[in-house]
Amino acid sequence: MSIRINGTLVIKEIKGANGKFCVGDLTTPIGEFKVKEPILDQFSEGRYEGEFLVENFYLSSYIWRGKSTTDIRARVMEIFLDTVDEGKLDDVPSEPDPIATEPASEVNQTGLSDIPVPAALVQEHENQDPVFQELLELFGADLADLVWVSKDVKLDPTVDRAVFRSQRDRLKEMGYVFDAKTQGWSRKEK
Repeated sequence: MSIRINGTLVIKEIKGANGKFCVGDLTTPIGEFKVKEPILDQFSEGRYEGEFLVENFYLSSYIWRGKSTTDIRARVMEIFLDTVDEGKLDDVPSEPDPIATEPASEVNQTGLSDIPVPAALVQEHENQDPVFQELLELFGADLADLVWVSKDVKLDPTVDRAVFRSQRDRLKEMGYVFDAKTQGWSRKEK
């Protein structure tokens, strides 16, 4: 069962061994929680106020730099923003990359979606352009078609975190920008 709760999410960007990743501190009327979901990796550092759909709260512990840390985490599934205040934050403490601390069983191992795109289907797509084929492998057929024609897209944060980051980075390379309020990606106006 999920709950919808008002709060403020402070997102920090951290450089780790697997590249940049984002973590958040969610302050709500019922408490403060750590958020380390892949959905955060497309946001910029800053303060975000609104409603958060939380699937559950749970304890998580990890060992980092000789210390054992236990957090109360919120598994945030959707974010509905009222206020966006993007910008660098002061004194960002070092935190481990969630990819390095999550047990393998928590990560969606299927790749891009729950229905993997077989290589045969990738080759059968009418567009044989090598760049499109690369998009097809990274995003799957539906999103690749949208990205190819520069349409707005919304990424699926339930895919493997490393895949999600690759999708985010590829969209940035292609001139897409992330809109925190809609949580969608669109091409920059030239």
